[in-house]
Amino acid sequence: MLHRHILSTGMAAFPGNSEGVPFDMSHIYASGNLAADMYCNVAAESTGRVLATRLYNAAHDDGMKDMLHFMIARDTMHQQQWLAVIEELGGNEGALPIPNSFPQEKEHQTHNYDFFATASDGSVPPPARWNEGPSVDGKGQFSVFQNVPMGDEPVLGPARPDSGAQNEQIG
Repeated sequence: MLHRHILSTGMAAFPGNSEGVPFDMSHIYASGNLAADMYCNVAAESTGRVLATRLYNAAHDDGMKDMLHFMIARDTMHQQQWLAVIEELGGNEGALPIPNSFPQEKEHQTHNYDFFATASDGSVPPPARWNEGPSVDGKGQFSVFQNVPMGDEPVLGPARPDSGAQNEQIG
């Protein structure tokens, strides 16, 4: 229990987090794109369900476990609600990529479904669902692109004498 909660609200409902910070809506996603917002809502409900499950596993009080059973069930329903909206928008095939109002033919067609391999030794990841085969939206093929440096290696000048750098770095 936070003493601030007792002093400020007399234990009334307080719209704030567990640290006592008032909610300011910074955790609400409203991009203006319905599909993007629904995917954010699915992620938020999923994260809430993870937290409620962890709390359930840590709880020893039957009343607390009963309340968490309810919260976990609500998170299930909420995930399904948001996924149903995405389904109404055409599912992955219809809603993706977001925004689907931007013509895909204007994308850089060479790389719109490439996974960029960036390992310094030049190795590529083993085949996986996200780097080989049909894309989730059904509009392309995943592939691996070995990323290579573009341009010359930069030549950096010495540090300024007043920069606080080591003597060896100052020119």
